[in-house]
Amino acid sequence: MNKKAILAGAMLTMAISLAMAATSNATIVEIAGKVEYLVPGKDWRPAKAGDVIPRGTIVSTGFKSTAILRVGTSTVTVKPITRLSLDEILQTSSGTQTQLFLLAGRVKADVAPQAGQTTEFQVKSATATASVRGTGFEFDGINLLVDKGLVQLRTPSGMIRYVGAGEFSYVSVSGGVSAPAAVSLEDGLDRVDELVDQADQESSSAISAPDSLIGVLDPPITESATVTITIE
Repeated sequence: MNKKAILAGAMLTMAISLAMAATSNATIVEIAGKVEYLVPGKDWRPAKAGDVIPRGTIVSTGFKSTAILRVGTSTVTVKPITRLSLDEILQTSSGTQTQLFLLAGRVKADVAPQAGQTTEFQVKSATATASVRGTGFEFDGINLLVDKGLVQLRTPSGMIRYVGAGEFSYVSVSGGVSAPAAVSLEDGLDRVDELVDQADQESSSAISAPDSLIGVLDPPITESATVTITIE
């Protein structure tokens, strides 16, 4: 086949794909306390349940305030004293692509994949990126608590930890990653100091154990998708 014809066909396919992609919006499902949002080019305004917010919107929660957002088939809980930017919400013929940027605070995400379609969901911060496909977790850029699914945590030095359902791990000031510790999910990251202490205790007790390298090798085989968090 003529090279020009192949190139023309590829460009046509790309053009069709771009045309079929459509920017979607998020919906504020529930609020508690003081919640505001900033749409690009406009002023801050108080949020209320049912508000539809576009890409580029920044959601801000006050002290003891929360907001629950519906983004496609996924749910994001914006915790108190948090600022979250909706960087990208894209619907294509093959699925959805969502990118959120955590400016401050923490979020809890429950990502529900659509049958027969791909669901790409990312929560970024200044130091980490959580790429999600069908799982649930709570993350503040340093501390990670997984309630379902599997998380791959990677540092710049190449260290990898796999954090499973019901486990907690965190990145230390030196850049190391704690061994995953089985913890209660009841309080989420509200008592993060206790979770860090527990992870440190389990890590210390495992130093001399023969299986202390578990978590840096291949992950267990699972039907759950994987969250990948890369510390930059």
